[in-house]
Amino acid sequence: MVEPDAPVQDGAPARPAPAPTTKAEAHASAPIDEINFLELASLLKVTQNTVLERFGSALNASIFDASNIAGTLKQHGLIDFTAYYPGPNEIVVTDAGKRLIAEADAKSTEKYDRLDEAILAQLSGGKRLPLELQNTLNLRPRDLAMRLYKLSRQGFIIYELKSGTVELLLTEAGFLKAGPAGAEHGAHRHAGAAAASAAGAAPHAPPPPTQTANGAALPQPGAAGQGEPKLHGKPLSKSRALPLVIAIVVVAIAVIVLYYLKVI
Repeated sequence: MVEPDAPVQDGAPARPAPAPTTKAEAHASAPIDEINFLELASLLKVTQNTVLERFGSALNASIFDASNIAGTLKQHGLIDFTAYYPGPNEIVVTDAGKRLIAEADAKSTEKYDRLDEAILAQLSGGKRLPLELQNTLNLRPRDLAMRLYKLSRQGFIIYELKSGTVELLLTEAGFLKAGPAGAEHGAHRHAGAAAASAAGAAPHAPPPPTQTANGAALPQPGAAGQGEPKLHGKPLSKSRALPLVIAIVVVAIAVIVLYYLKVI
C-alpha cells in the first residue's frame, strides 16, 4: 500500500520532483543536443499518414537507411511508432518532437547575422554536407541544424535528402547574400588546390653536370644516350650497336689471320 504524501509544513524544504521513469520521459525532460540537421529534416517529413514501411520513400532512402534514421529519432524521443507484424506501423511525432519543430520555426524568424554569413560563405566555397560545415565552423550539431533550417526557410539555401544523407545547395539569393566573402573563400580554395596539383605535376630539374679536373663534363646518370655507343656523335640503340661490334671483331680476327699467314 502506497502511503499518501505528508503535507509540507511551513518552512520545510519542498520535496523534489520524481525522476523520469521511462526513456520517453527522460528525453522529453532533457534538451536534445545530439540532434543534427539530417534528423531534423527527417522529422519534418513525418505527417499524420506516414507509416514506417514507407518512410524510406519520404526520405528518398533505402529501407535500411530509413530504419536507422527512424531508430535514431525514436531513441531521442522525437517520434514513436508501433511494431505490429506485418504492419502498417504508424509513426507519430511526440511532444518532444513537436517542441523541437516549434523551436526551429521560432529560430527561422530571427534576423540574418554573422553566423549565417559564415555558413553561406562556406557553402559558396564548395561545402555541401552539414558535417563539413560542423567541422569547419566548430559548431554543435543542434545549433548548426537550427541555422540551416533558418536559412532554408528564408530562401537562402535548399536541401535534398537522398541515400540516408542530406546535401545543401545555395539559391541565387543565398549566393548574392554571401557576397565577396564567399567568392573570395572559394577563389582561395580553388587556387590552393590548383597550386598543389601543379606542384605535384612539375617535373624535377636534372642536377648540374659534374666536371672533371680539366673542365670536361661527365655524363649524368639517366641522361639520354648514357652508356650507348655513338656514330658521328649520335647515340645508337642496342639493336644497331650489336651488329657493328660483331663486324669490328670479325675484321680484327681476319687481319690477325692474314698477318700470320703472310709471316709463315
